[in-house]
Amino acid sequence: MSDPAAQFGPRGDFSISCEIDAPPERVFAAYTDPEAIPHFWAPEGVEIPPDSVELEPEAGGAFNMVMRVGEHEVPMTGTFAEVVEPEYVAFYDGGSDIRCTISFEGTGDGRTRVTVLQTNVPEEFRGENAELGFQSSFRRLAAYLGG
Repeated sequence: MSDPAAQFGPRGDFSISCEIDAPPERVFAAYTDPEAIPHFWAPEGVEIPPDSVELEPEAGGAFNMVMRVGEHEVPMTGTFAEVVEPEYVAFYDGGSDIRCTISFEGTGDGRTRVTVLQTNVPEEFRGENAELGFQSSFRRLAAYLGG
């Protein structure tokens, strides 16, 4: 059986941050609540069916969902590596061997700096499209928490 991660190109890191008008506890709660995830996780134009989300936010717990664009579905499966409330969550993507850490840092004014750091990311999943996708997801998160 072949290694699914071997199909991708050169690996590297990808990082992006934004500020959200909500305290770290609320932002952390959104990232660990399976009912919240469909509202913001994916960029605009991508749907996450609520019944596809399975989160067990603890070390070794499941991190699974389906991202749907039209009729095309992409499963996202992984395992939580670490969860430190309300500071960060870290998980591994089982299909691509990417590690993702999402940290939540209070800025002292009721806002939170959200930083996504992905390591071992194939070249084709970094760059402008990744940045645009995360910016879109951050806008959706801000709207969800603001609403």
